[in-house]
Amino acid sequence: MSTTTATTLFQRPYDVTDEQVAFFRANGYVRFDGVLSPEEVEALRAALERALAAKKAFTRDLAGGGDRIVQMLNLWEHDDVFRAYSTSPRLARMAARLTGSETIHLFHDQALIKPPGPSAPSPWHQDQPYWPSKEPGMISCWMALDDVTIDRGAMQFIPGSHRWGEFAPVSFAGDGPGLYDMISDEQRAQWTPVPVELKAGDCTWHHGLTFHYTRPNTTDRTRRAVVTIYIPDGITYAADEKMEHPLSPTITSRKGEPLRGTKFLRLL
Repeated sequence: MSTTTATTLFQRPYDVTDEQVAFFRANGYVRFDGVLSPEEVEALRAALERALAAKKAFTRDLAGGGDRIVQMLNLWEHDDVFRAYSTSPRLARMAARLTGSETIHLFHDQALIKPPGPSAPSPWHQDQPYWPSKEPGMISCWMALDDVTIDRGAMQFIPGSHRWGEFAPVSFAGDGPGLYDMISDEQRAQWTPVPVELKAGDCTWHHGLTFHYTRPNTTDRTRRAVVTIYIPDGITYAADEKMEHPLSPTITSRKGEPLRGTKFLRLL
């Protein structure tokens, strides 16, 4: 796909209602239907196939071996379609609306691929412990490129868990304590997972502290999703207070300054 064609994608705005903003702030997640057109979904699928073949992006298996949960970071740097998507005003304005922020920076994008059969679960976790941000508030868009059922690895959330504070990071390889072992009895009483099945082109947004999980993909079809993470106002660099992140070498901020980096593009 040419650059000219890529830049015509993802430009149409998507309206976020007051009710959806209120739901997000109360529950720590929210779903949106039909955010991408079929043409846009197909363009991203083709771009992901190119990325897998080219192997230019940072790639690893989050589950610790093999290809059970394939993660590819910053695809926007290597493909015009991903750049148009991850930096699109459509997503940036949705992020601003949900967070109430005046400015939005891109933190990074990532493809998350669960192959059929041998994939692994993504354990219950929060995103904030893995990020170099001191304050919570960063927000993720999880976009389905395939129809996603529970058995295919749909996202599941614990409503309201974004108000429980930040917990230690958990291992995606399955060793060490899980989040359920870290929370209080009162919080366990509120542990009611909500799965969100999506059609291709639908998405969820979630807060960096929201507990979420996906089952292994036990179907015979691959599950492909693209996650874009955005930095709103009021987020500063935690430096040595947090674990290293693959993008830590690109950060230009000093500890306590607004989180900025050479790859954290300002979108609004």
